[in-house]
Amino acid sequence: MQYLRGTQELMLMIKLGDHPNWWVDSSYAVHPDICSHSGIYMTLGKVVTYSGSHKQKLNTSSSTEAEFVAIDNAMGQKLWMSHFLATQGEYIPTTTIYQENKSPILLA
Repeated sequence: MQYLRGTQELMLMIKLGDHPNWWVDSSYAVHPDICSHSGIYMTLGKVVTYSGSHKQKLNTSSSTEAEFVAIDNAMGQKLWMSHFLATQGEYIPTTTIYQENKSPILLA
């Protein structure tokens, strides 16, 4: 808090890059009831503007399926953000979703 009080004159500038980038990942069967966990974050330019982490509501049978559930869970936020940017006058035609596992990438 001392740092925040001492630097009130500094501004946070968010500049748009080419388009929003989303990173989506999941951890398979990490909860006691064998549910997986999802994590997502979005960047605009060099700034993280959204992040989230939550337990998946579905039980999945593989890590690949858990990755698809994570992407599906992120789609609502991705669509909302696209509409929000459009109403701000920033038309964003494309969005990139990054995935680290090869199986979901090949299946998608």
